Amino acid sequence: MNQTELMIAIGGGLFAAFLLGWLAGWLTLRAADDPAPAPPPPATPEFPEPAAEAQAQDDMPARLVDARDAAFRAQDELRLAQIEIEELRSYIERKLAQSADSGRASTGGTGG
Repeated sequence: MNQTELMIAIGGGLFAAFLLGWLAGWLTLRAADDPAPAPPPPATPEFPEPAAEAQAQDDMPARLVDARDAAFRAQDELRLAQIEIEELRSYIERKLAQSADSGRASTGGTGG
């Protein structure tokens, strides 16, 4: 058996294993007693009641304040992350410059 025949035999074996696995999965799904459960109905009604709508309108200013505070916190965190990124970038540049300088110093003096 040469290399080509071996590769064809291995490919055929893998394909047969794939087909057997697919068939086993399909049979398992077909043999299941209960079908997949239906998704639950939505928790909120399609049309809110007037009282619920009035309550939502009353909560709107508080929700807006909370959203604004969350946006400011996110901006502060982004600024801190940007500062940290710049510090890391400068650190990496310094290390790369040091390694380049040390590489030049070690090869510059020998002149081989």
